[in-house]
Amino acid sequence: MGFAARTLVDALPGPAAIVDSDGRVLVANGRWRPDGDDGYPHEGALLTDGEHDCPAHDRMLSAALLLTPRSSPAVLACRCDSPGGDGVRITHLESDCGAHRRLVTVEHAAAPAGAAAQDDGAAQAKSQFLALLGHEIRTPVTTVVAAVELLRAQPLKQEVREVVDSVHRSVHALKALTDDLLDLARLETGVLRVEQEPVAMRPVLESIVEPLQQQARRKGILLLAAPAPDLPPTVLGDVHRLRQVLTCVVGNAIKFTEAGEVVVTAAPDGDDAYQIIVSDTGPGIAGPDRARIFAPFVQADSSAARRHEGAGLGLALAARLVECMGGTIEVRSQPGEGSQFLIRLPLRAAPQPPGTQAPPPLTHRRVAVVAPSPRSVLALSWLLTSAGAEPVPMRFENLAERVRDVDTVLWCDDSHDPEAVRRADTVIELLGPTGRAQMISTTDPRTGIVRKPDVLTAPLVLRRLVAALNQERTGVRGAPITVPPLNGGRVLLAEDNDVNRTVFRRMIELLGVECDTAADGSAAVSALLGETSYDVVLMDVQMPRTDGLEATRQVRAAGCDTPILALTATALRGDRERCLQAGMNGHLSKPITLPELRAALEPYLTAPAEPAEPEPGPGQDFPAPDLSKLRDLEEQLEDRALVVTTVNMFLSQLDGRRSALAEALRSQDHDRLRATAHTLKSSSALLGADPLAEACAQVERNAIAGTSAQDLTALVADVESAVAGAIRVMAGYLSDDERADGAVRR
Repeated sequence: MGFAARTLVDALPGPAAIVDSDGRVLVANGRWRPDGDDGYPHEGALLTDGEHDCPAHDRMLSAALLLTPRSSPAVLACRCDSPGGDGVRITHLESDCGAHRRLVTVEHAAAPAGAAAQDDGAAQAKSQFLALLGHEIRTPVTTVVAAVELLRAQPLKQEVREVVDSVHRSVHALKALTDDLLDLARLETGVLRVEQEPVAMRPVLESIVEPLQQQARRKGILLLAAPAPDLPPTVLGDVHRLRQVLTCVVGNAIKFTEAGEVVVTAAPDGDDAYQIIVSDTGPGIAGPDRARIFAPFVQADSSAARRHEGAGLGLALAARLVECMGGTIEVRSQPGEGSQFLIRLPLRAAPQPPGTQAPPPLTHRRVAVVAPSPRSVLALSWLLTSAGAEPVPMRFENLAERVRDVDTVLWCDDSHDPEAVRRADTVIELLGPTGRAQMISTTDPRTGIVRKPDVLTAPLVLRRLVAALNQERTGVRGAPITVPPLNGGRVLLAEDNDVNRTVFRRMIELLGVECDTAADGSAAVSALLGETSYDVVLMDVQMPRTDGLEATRQVRAAGCDTPILALTATALRGDRERCLQAGMNGHLSKPITLPELRAALEPYLTAPAEPAEPEPGPGQDFPAPDLSKLRDLEEQLEDRALVVTTVNMFLSQLDGRRSALAEALRSQDHDRLRATAHTLKSSSALLGADPLAEACAQVERNAIAGTSAQDLTALVADVESAVAGAIRVMAGYLSDDERADGAVRR
C-alpha cells in the first residue's frame, strides 16, 4: 500500500487498518496494537490471527469478506472483556487497480466527556490530514502549473500549443479535484464560508464553457451558454462557489453526453430568485440513481467496468454548495431522454458600475437561427438579443421560404459532414451576395471539409459571435499567451523547493521585474535586513530552519515594513488569518498562474503616472489607433509573436522618446527634435498608431521650417495627447489572448 493509504489510517484517532479481500491486514496505524491487550492482528496477518480468542475478530473477518462495493458500512459490537467493549466499522474502499479493500476502524466506548475529547481528537486529526493532503498534492502541481504558464507565454507551433494547452487543462483539473475534496470536508465540518459580492453572470457562464471546448468538440457536442436578456447583468453572490457548482454540473453533463448538445441558461425565476438550467442529451438517469446522485463518491455506474472516470464527488459538492448559498438543486431525467439540472439561487441585483454603455454592436440585424432543439435555439436567440440583433427561429427546410425576412443565417452543423458542404452552399445561394452566412461547427473546423462560409466552433461567447457577424478578425493560433509587463521593481522570492524557486523566478522576470531568491526563512530575513531594497516579498510559509511566518515576525520586529505576500500549498481555513497575524500583507495559494502572479504583484510595484488625456484642440481630432495594421502585420508575417515583441519594444522605448522630445524642445535643438519625431513617427505608423504618427510628422515638418518655440510646444503637446491613446490600445492588444479556436477564417 502506498503513501496515501498510510496517511489515511494515521489520520484516524482510533485503531485502524486496511485489509484486502481475504481479510489480510495490509497497513495499520500505531494505535492498532498487535502486541497489546487488544490483540489486533499485525500487518500481513489475517483478522482472525489476533492473540486473544475474541468472537469479534471472527465476525470482523466475515464482514470484511462479505462486504461489496455497493454495501453500506458494516458496524459490529465487540463483547470482549475490555471496558465498555469496542465498536467496529468496516467500510469498502476502491483502488485504482480494481482490487477491493476494506477500512477497519475500532472505536473504544467511553464516558461522554471522553467521547467529546475523542471527537475533538478526530476533528484535529481530520484537520491535520487535510493540511497534509493539500500540501503534498499542491506542491508538485504548483511546479507543473508554473512551468506550463511559462510555456504558454512563448511562441509555439500550433501543434505544440495544443499539447501545452491540454497539459494546462489537465493540471488545473487535478488542482480543482484537490480543492473539491478539501471543500467537501469543510462543508461536512461546517467551516466553509460563503461570500456576498457582485457576480457578472455572462463572464461566469462563458468561463465555465470555454475550457470545455476540446472535450465537447471531440464528441461533436453543441455546447452553448447564455443568460436571459432580462436577467440583471450583475447579481450578488459568491462567484468562486458559483463557478465550482457550474464546473461540476456542466462538466458532468459533457462527460456523460456522447452526442447532441449541452446547453446552459440563466434566467429570472420570479422576483426573488434566478434559475440556471443545465440540459444535456445524454443517456438519462433512472429513478433509483436520481435518488442518490447527490451523495458523495457515487456514480450511476460504480462498477469496475464503468465507462466514465471520476471520483463521484462533483454533484455531491455542488449540492452542498448550492445549499450553503441559500438555493436548491434538482435533477429531472428519464433513461434515454437526457437530463436537466435546475439550480435555483436567491436573486439580488448588484449596483452597476458608473459609465455609459456602448450601443449594441448588432443593432438592426435580423438573424435566422437554425439549431437542433428549442433549448439551443433559446440560447442562441438570447446571445443575439443581448447584442442588439433580432433573432428569427427557423427550420432549415423552411429557409427558402423565409430567408427574405433576414440578412443573416446562423445555423449549427458539423464541418466534417459531407452534407454540411451542401447545406452551406444552399444557405449562401439563398442569401445572395448581400447576405451573411455563419455556421457553428460542433467539431474542429480546422480539420473539417467546409471551406465556406466563415465557421465558428462551439462554445459561442458573445464577443466571438459579434466579431464573426461583423467580419472582425481575432487572434492567431500558436501566439504566446501574453500578459502585459509590469513597470519594473525588485522582488524577493523566498522558496525552499528548488524547482519552484527556478520557475517562479522566471515568471517574475517575464513580467519585467527583477528577482532575488532565498532558499529558507533565515536567508530571507538576512536579505530583507540587508542593503538591498525590495518592493515586495513572496514568502513561502513552510520552509526549513525558519518558516515564513517566523521570518515575517523577525523582520517586522526589526522595523522592516516591506510588503510580504504569503505563498502556501495548504488550503485550510485560518491560513490567511495566521499569515496576517504574523505581519504579512496578503496570501497566495499555490499553484499560481502568470495572470494571478501579475495581479498580486501589481499593487506593490510603483507605476509611473499615466499621462493625462487632454481633449483635442480646435481643429484637432485624434481617433483611436487603427489595430487593423497590427493584424495585417500578423497575417503578413504569419508570426504574432514577432508583432507582440515589436509592440512591447515600442512601448518600452516610448518614455525615452517622449523625454528626448521634451529635452530637445527645452534646449531649442531643432535638429534633435526633428530626428526624434521622425523616429517615433516611423514606428508609430508601422504599428497602426496613425494619430501619433501624424502628430510626430507635424513636429518634424515644423522643426525643419524653424517654427516658433510657442508653436512647437503646442505640437509636442499634441504628441502627448496621441501617446495616451496609443498606450491604451496597444496595452489592450497585448492583453488579448483570444485564439483562433473561436473563429476560423476560410
